[in-house]
Amino acid sequence: MSFGAQFLRVPDLFPGRPAGEDWGDRAVTLSIAGGPCLVSGLSAVQERDLRERFGGLCRDGGEAAVSLRVFRAPAGDFREIDTRGWEYTLDLDPSPGGLRVAGMRLMARLDWPAGASRLAGALWTCEAAGEEWTSVCENTLRVLTAYRLLELGGAMIHSAGISGEGEGYLLLGPSGAGKTTASRLCLEEGATVLSDDLNALVREGDGVRMVKLPFTGDLGDRAGAPATVPLRALLRLAKGPERLRPLSRAEALAGLVAAAPFVNRDPWRREALLDALQPLAAAVPAWELTFPRGARLWSILKAIPR
Repeated sequence: MSFGAQFLRVPDLFPGRPAGEDWGDRAVTLSIAGGPCLVSGLSAVQERDLRERFGGLCRDGGEAAVSLRVFRAPAGDFREIDTRGWEYTLDLDPSPGGLRVAGMRLMARLDWPAGASRLAGALWTCEAAGEEWTSVCENTLRVLTAYRLLELGGAMIHSAGISGEGEGYLLLGPSGAGKTTASRLCLEEGATVLSDDLNALVREGDGVRMVKLPFTGDLGDRAGAPATVPLRALLRLAKGPERLRPLSRAEALAGLVAAAPFVNRDPWRREALLDALQPLAAAVPAWELTFPRGARLWSILKAIPR
């Protein structure tokens, strides 16, 4: 199937450059890891909805490291999709100088113009307001954030981020491995969850910091979670009797690559992704953690050897 055919009625009409009719003249700046990100071209209602969705991360104006401009698109440009039993994904078309994205009621592109000082994104959608609009915008921001963090030598990781006593633990594993279950078990013992879906990793000296992202899973946004904590350990989750097995550096790297959404599907950024993840994998210990249902997981994490 050609790029965009799953979502777009006429994929060949995908915009060739960031242009079109703005929804309005409003803008909001989001303080997201790798940002700030300026989202412009908004209607008053769209701005209000983003402020409600992202809360204290929003501010007016100021310098921005990345930008996303929003344009109108006719509803007829998009296919109607029966989502029953369907796991949502995005269709990506990477190139050396950019990325095209197609999804449910969205077309988007990221561009790295020659000589530009910041990553520029554009979003075309027919969604005017409400949860459908914020979902479309958030899906685009997830992709933009992944690429921006890679530019900075960091990574956005599909994971559960657990923190407590001033330290963090990153729990890896494919869907169904138990990240959300593990998060709930840790919460029951008094730990804090940054996100049970997406977290950012950035280098800091000889160590790694885990940074909270506003992109969450089943547990939603966890008020009171720290914005960032030093990372103590990476853990690959598995189900079964309790066991802790050290992972080699190669195993830890493979787990991080598999968990780096969007950019790990981009052949043009493969070397950059490996360059970013290798020092991250080398900087903290990594383990495979097998745990049964009902385990005192936070106690297990705190007892991991240093």
